[in-house]
Amino acid sequence: MSNFLNEKRINIIQKNLGLNLTTEQVLAFNTWEEEFIKYNSHTNLMSKNEVPNLFEKHLYDSLSMVLWSGFAKHISGKKLMDIGTGGGFPSIILAIAFPNLTIFANDSRVKKTKFLEIIKEKLNLHNLNILYGRAEEISPVNADIVTFRAVGKIKDILPLAKRHTAQSGKMIFYKAKDVKTEINETLAVDKNLKAPDIIPYSLPMDVETTRNLIIFNL
Repeated sequence: MSNFLNEKRINIIQKNLGLNLTTEQVLAFNTWEEEFIKYNSHTNLMSKNEVPNLFEKHLYDSLSMVLWSGFAKHISGKKLMDIGTGGGFPSIILAIAFPNLTIFANDSRVKKTKFLEIIKEKLNLHNLNILYGRAEEISPVNADIVTFRAVGKIKDILPLAKRHTAQSGKMIFYKAKDVKTEINETLAVDKNLKAPDIIPYSLPMDVETTRNLIIFNL
């Protein structure tokens, strides 16, 4: 059995993110890591050079959604759509951590959605729905939260985000530290948008790695 989510990493999640994972969730994350590495060995989900940073750059980063105070408090019965989910970041990670949140994981690449199907079945993730296809061609999901991680510039993908976000919903973008220019470009394109909330955080790495959650309200 994988020792991927060991005591040290569990403590980092608890201390930095305030999440207390159950024994079942820890086992699920360890199973997920085993399946990810197995699948990635023959079908590219991410660069093999990135695999050693699977916890810090991908699992932990995905869970950093909880740093937005409105997330954990109001997710029960809500819908989240993750567009361009790739290998399941943050969709699968959030599906494991928050079983009361209904998640729609979207990607247009079969090799990605096939992996999502494997994990959904393996971990019995009833709250995970997989949507194969281009987001602009899928019927609007009307999600309470729409997320993007490592998927282009905000101003370019904004129409997709708005297409699938419910009225009064949130659009949340995971971004690297230099975000001011990108936000200003976005606000210039859409005059109806208000300035977003910005939540900076650091990944638990030896080298300082700053990230941001950019949260737009509709």
